[in-house]
Amino acid sequence: MKAYARFLLLSAAMFSLVACSDDDNSQPVPPDAEKGGVMYVLNSGDWKSNNSSLTRYDASTGESVQGYFEQQNGRGLGNTANDMIVYGSKMYIAVAGEGTIEVATLDAKSLKQIECGAQPRYLAAYGGKVYATYYDGYVARIDTNSLVVDAKVKVGRNPEQLAVCGNRLFVANSGGMDYNTEIGYDNTVSVVDLASFCEVDKIEVALNPANVVSTGDGVFVASYGNYADVPSALQYISKGGVQYVLPDACRQMTEICYNSGTLYGFLSQYDANWNATIKYISYNPSTGVVDVPWIKEEQKPVPYKVCAVGEYVCVTASDYMNDGDVHLYDTDGMLVSKFSAGLNPVKVVAVE
Repeated sequence: MKAYARFLLLSAAMFSLVACSDDDNSQPVPPDAEKGGVMYVLNSGDWKSNNSSLTRYDASTGESVQGYFEQQNGRGLGNTANDMIVYGSKMYIAVAGEGTIEVATLDAKSLKQIECGAQPRYLAAYGGKVYATYYDGYVARIDTNSLVVDAKVKVGRNPEQLAVCGNRLFVANSGGMDYNTEIGYDNTVSVVDLASFCEVDKIEVALNPANVVSTGDGVFVASYGNYADVPSALQYISKGGVQYVLPDACRQMTEICYNSGTLYGFLSQYDANWNATIKYISYNPSTGVVDVPWIKEEQKPVPYKVCAVGEYVCVTASDYMNDGDVHLYDTDGMLVSKFSAGLNPVKVVAVE
């Protein structure tokens, strides 16, 4: 059924935001130079160029090793890797162009390539399962012991990011492949009950939803619009399906992550002449404070992606032609470190 949600004012009195619980207690800690922490960066490479790669960054030495997956396995990741997560003692990498999910040890040694029969886009994990959006309109469930797909559920058109909140999975349905057709972009978020693994609701949101992050009490959803007369839009949906009004100053964030009770991200838009508008925006839902820019250094990177890594916020930078960089910030917006990555770095994760 479709839910036409009421829009209410978001305030601290209505709810407090906490991190979603996770049944796996072996989640990695953020890199620590004194402890020799390690980060991996997933680089998607050029579309259809078969050059996706993994960068290994050692915080204790400051050394970046490019092509680390190929170094460990004697082969590359393949074509157009999209997402990567660490769950328990394994890494999971969605390689859309290959139609596979690569499962590896925390030292990037391949354990298995799961054949999807579709393009896997994004990953989430909870309760001993990994969930993957397939671009043909499904979410697949992978058992982390057997490493096989044990179920699939139909969602919306061309699903992108997904996030677990409570006992439900929220999935952004972009409809991106219909952008130039009469049907056009999708504008829904599918809600999947994890116990039954069935779609139980479809919530209307702004056009072309793509990015979803969980707060524990609900999810933030960033929609891209149509890149013309329909602007990008940020929304908040409680786990009960109610949408809340957000402050105007943060409503056009396009890339988002959630860390330590605050939403971090940026607005990146281009006009018809490819002139960029970039704003680094953070929003604390419990206080209502919007900080622009949240990055405090004078020289700010031209952002590509943003993600939370432990207690840090990572911003990747790319010009789509040359190898990119990763900028690591604390939650106060102060630069902690910067290191080199590969072409088009899309995700950063940490392991011990």
